Amino acid sequence: MKKLLVGALLCTTLSLQATAKYERFDRDPSQNDKPATIRVLLEKNVSQALVEVRGRHMIYTPTTGRQLASGTVGKREFIRHEEGGLKWGNLFTNVYDLRIIPADPQTSILVNGSQYRGCIEIYDVGGKLTIINETDVENFLKSTLNTQFSEEFDDEVMEAVAIVARTNTYYWIDKNRHSRWHIDAKESNYQGYGATLQNLLVDKGIDNTRHVILTQQKFPFAAAWTKNSAGQTADYTTLFRKQVTGCKGMEAPFAAHDREKTAWAFSITKTELATILGLKSLNGLDLFIDKASRKVYGVRVRDQAEMKNIDFLTLQRMLGEKRLRSSDFIVNVKGNAVFFQGYGEGHGVGLCLHSATKMVENGEKAPKILTSFFPDAQLERARTLVK
Repeated sequence: MKKLLVGALLCTTLSLQATAKYERFDRDPSQNDKPATIRVLLEKNVSQALVEVRGRHMIYTPTTGRQLASGTVGKREFIRHEEGGLKWGNLFTNVYDLRIIPADPQTSILVNGSQYRGCIEIYDVGGKLTIINETDVENFLKSTLNTQFSEEFDDEVMEAVAIVARTNTYYWIDKNRHSRWHIDAKESNYQGYGATLQNLLVDKGIDNTRHVILTQQKFPFAAAWTKNSAGQTADYTTLFRKQVTGCKGMEAPFAAHDREKTAWAFSITKTELATILGLKSLNGLDLFIDKASRKVYGVRVRDQAEMKNIDFLTLQRMLGEKRLRSSDFIVNVKGNAVFFQGYGEGHGVGLCLHSATKMVENGEKAPKILTSFFPDAQLERARTLVK
């Protein structure tokens, strides 16, 4: 994959860095020669949290970059709001935000028992705490991808996945650059350092493509992958219902050829389905279908008193991924039974892993795979956030 590293992607890295947040840390050594990092929301509106530092560390205020304290040994205390400031063992008088920085590579930080790489920030907002982990993008990818890949794929497939995931991560960093955090840990399946090293092929794919992303007109975009598109992927904006710059729907010939092999079906009573959807009864169910891909991006359900619109991902969480396997399905109601029939697996957006695997079997490499699903994109390298 080294041949993919084709430049510094200066315009994109400048865009990612174009925020006053980074400029404030002129006295904070963690900001020197800063790599591409992402700010992940760990906790919001909590009364307290158990924060443990194992090893040498420094404590700053994020808003001013002023150093408050340092330590050469570990510290394990609850942090909470007090009348005169934040209390973490000792009281930081008139201080309502803290940034805890590892002072050497061996230092680790834990929040409520979970270990994280990088720095931890705590903000006191009206007596409630918001906790953020700022970590290297590469570490973030290893955590999130390891939670999503329990099975093994070929090296070329994992390299393609790593580039897609990094592209998506850079996009959300850029899009939310004026916010205190870029992404929510719960929404991104981020579980910190403890979730890494579960699938070595995931880590290898990330390391082999380090800092490589896809761009359109020199900027990253919202990208995704799906396990089996059953022949056609959907636009990111259509399926996820987000106003973003996202990848477009594409034909997937290999998945189309094997479409019938991916058929699935299940049935459920109207009474059970109504209960799951939070209705008193089920008097109607309509599908919102994307004309181009034939994927279902939402449903409208109703009882005698109310009507609800539910997006596909929410519906899938309600019913379970083992039952509602994909967004490519139809529904028939017969008496008290509701029958779901569909094809494929996953939400149906972006890189189709089934097709990618078939392409590798035919001798294709990651660049060709990515070109097939993102034909208007270029491979670039974005390593640092330039000041």
